[in-house]
Amino acid sequence: MAKQIPSHAQVVIIGGGIHGCSVAYHLAKEGWKDVVLLERKQLTSGTTWHAAGLVGQLQGSHATTTFAKYGIDLLEEIEAETGQNPGYRRSGSISIAVNDERHAELKRKADFARLFGIEAHAMSTEEIRERWPLMNPEGVLGGIYMPSDGSANPIDLTTALAKGARMHGAQIFEHIKVEEVLLENGKAAGVRTSKGTIRADVVVNCGGMWARDLGRQSGVGVPIHACEHYYLVTEAIPDLPADLPVLRSYCDGTYWKEDAGKLLFGFAHFHAKAWAKDGIPEEFEFDSLPFVEDDVMDVLELAMNRVPLLQETGIRTFFNGPESYSYDGRFTLGQAPDINNYYVLAGVNSTGIQSGPGAGRALAQWIMKGHPPIDLSEMDPARCEEFQARDPYLRERCPETLVLTYAMHWPNRQRETARNLRRTPFHHALKARGACFAEAQGWERPGWFAREGMTPEYEYSFYRQNWFDCAQEEQKAARDAVAMIDYSMLGKLMVEGRDAESFLQRVCTNDMAMPAGKVAYTLMLNARGGIESDVTVARHGNDAFMVMSSISHTRRDYLHLRDQIAEGEDVRLRDVTSAYGVLGLMGPKSREVLAEVSDIDLSNEAFPFNSLQRFYVGHAEVFAQRLSYSGELGWEIFVTPDFAEHVFEVLEAAGKPHGLRLIGGEALNALRIEKGFVHWGHDMAYTEAPHQIGLSFACKPKKSIPFIGRDAYLARKEENKGPFLLYLKLDESEPLLHHNEPVLRDGQVAGYVTAGAYGATIGSAVGLCLISPADGSNGKAGLAEGQYSVLVEGREVPATVSLQPFYDPKNARMLG
Repeated sequence: MAKQIPSHAQVVIIGGGIHGCSVAYHLAKEGWKDVVLLERKQLTSGTTWHAAGLVGQLQGSHATTTFAKYGIDLLEEIEAETGQNPGYRRSGSISIAVNDERHAELKRKADFARLFGIEAHAMSTEEIRERWPLMNPEGVLGGIYMPSDGSANPIDLTTALAKGARMHGAQIFEHIKVEEVLLENGKAAGVRTSKGTIRADVVVNCGGMWARDLGRQSGVGVPIHACEHYYLVTEAIPDLPADLPVLRSYCDGTYWKEDAGKLLFGFAHFHAKAWAKDGIPEEFEFDSLPFVEDDVMDVLELAMNRVPLLQETGIRTFFNGPESYSYDGRFTLGQAPDINNYYVLAGVNSTGIQSGPGAGRALAQWIMKGHPPIDLSEMDPARCEEFQARDPYLRERCPETLVLTYAMHWPNRQRETARNLRRTPFHHALKARGACFAEAQGWERPGWFAREGMTPEYEYSFYRQNWFDCAQEEQKAARDAVAMIDYSMLGKLMVEGRDAESFLQRVCTNDMAMPAGKVAYTLMLNARGGIESDVTVARHGNDAFMVMSSISHTRRDYLHLRDQIAEGEDVRLRDVTSAYGVLGLMGPKSREVLAEVSDIDLSNEAFPFNSLQRFYVGHAEVFAQRLSYSGELGWEIFVTPDFAEHVFEVLEAAGKPHGLRLIGGEALNALRIEKGFVHWGHDMAYTEAPHQIGLSFACKPKKSIPFIGRDAYLARKEENKGPFLLYLKLDESEPLLHHNEPVLRDGQVAGYVTAGAYGATIGSAVGLCLISPADGSNGKAGLAEGQYSVLVEGREVPATVSLQPFYDPKNARMLG
């Protein structure tokens, strides 16, 4: 007789794949006994069962690498705990390069491994051939060997997690479909299933490729779509070495692993297809999809060339199965933005087996602690705009994520699908002037401007890309003359109402009790004293403020502000991002240019830094903030879309005699790094406190209304623990910094580069970096001492680290 489901549970987890079972296991192991997991069919029957089972420790980010590294630890221990062998084999892995750029990427990956203490070292072509004798070495320049990588059996690993969850008190039910997540007063309150209703304090959506539809029922955007994914298994191969490492040939789009005397080889497709566009069949369970030979023929030919044995070996299994991919290649992990106590873990892009244990543990810790255990901001469900969770967008974008899995992971690589969705009022004018557009949150924004005769398209490289000289000239214009940039896509949130000031005083660290016409840079903290966001706030009137947010975090900042509005507070929140075009005018001659086309006094006394005024440019009424993200004298000029092109043309004409140049995001990024300005999500997140990032100046703990996180901020500041944000430049002019390069102090890893670029003024690569004090000491004192270097493609490049920015540390140019 089937066991009756309970009427109540502390946590209900939906989905019995690797992720759902991992969340259940880690919750139960930590003492949360009242945990129920529901699976619509059988455990693993969606996509987990047919995974290739590769487990590699080194992933694309700090968080995902932390997940994978923990996964190896669990694989080595869980059999002793549960008696279930997860099928783990520590065979190692070899990634090969067939061109110089791929070789550079692999060397940078090996550098990244140093940050986590993961062994990774270079192998010559001959060494690779000795370790993998079936490989055709033609064209192989070398590779990277990681001895701790390997493979696991997906069903056995999931079974071990499920068994461990039950041992610790969790209940798991199969053949029960969740038909609805129950909502009450903006909170998840339980689930209605095919076998009855379960009330719950927390609901977790681990529905795999069903997670999107399940979330949509409750208004939760889960930006994933299933795509077709192929692999093949050969007939038995005599004398095939059982200890063959996993071999990855990214440029061939293929990976190989030994599989019980056979070879399994899978594909990172050059052309991928979304699956189940009309919905996943109700009866889907341990199912596969039709194998269409034409879909993989191009990759299959490369595979047969790389491993010639395939030309004379039969194929036992032609497999095509669906896997979920996200629109941006990142997980969706965390609390849903609009429903309390509703959590999501989905869209892991073919890394479920290696990431599942760690991702499930992280989400379990989040549920238990009430906040993320590490920086998971890249995976925040709130990053997704509403249009990005709709099927038409996902059907275009998600297959590209699959294609890019084994493609070159270029610095600043741009997506090619679902483009030209959001355009500013200046778009066509900028396009006519040679703009090469980059994309963020659907917005098209100039990355750089092509010279006459150049094609405005990115040509990628780990070295100097085709736009390098253009961006250098754009930087020099901003430093020496005047530059103009389209800022229209930056978030603009109006906070209005009788209680707007007191509300912002509570939410923001800086003093919001400022007169109309003043502007302030401020942080928003969480209760733990971590930085939830950094924004600029301008007071437009007694009851009206504008909060300026970065492009990629506008929705997240909107939701954060919305969630802080207390019952009975007269506060209204509006997103007016699209209501204004914004032009940034910067550089030592920017005052002269603006003075020629406006009707106000622009002197330092009449229009000081951090102030706001309304006036006319040409025939258009505008308002402007005197601010700078470049470190130069500058203004941000707001205009309604109807007058936007007129203002652009007037400023452009006035600026030409002064050397005005249009600039893009590549130049601006270098300018801000050279000046030492930070960016949330790159240089800091909600795990870092203001004192670590050098932002205590924006915190006013003595103001009349205490800000959220004040006491925690003061306690963390007193404790003075690192790591700390410092400023770095290479002592050589040729190497480039992108991000995540290890920073060494006296030959030992001390931190990493959070953001890097080439500074035209400094004349070398510059970066921001998070550095930890030696020997567990506190404070910044002495941090710049010692011999510093940065690991770039395996070479220690000498570097200088400073406690203050290298460019204009006293802000004389910006405030002049």
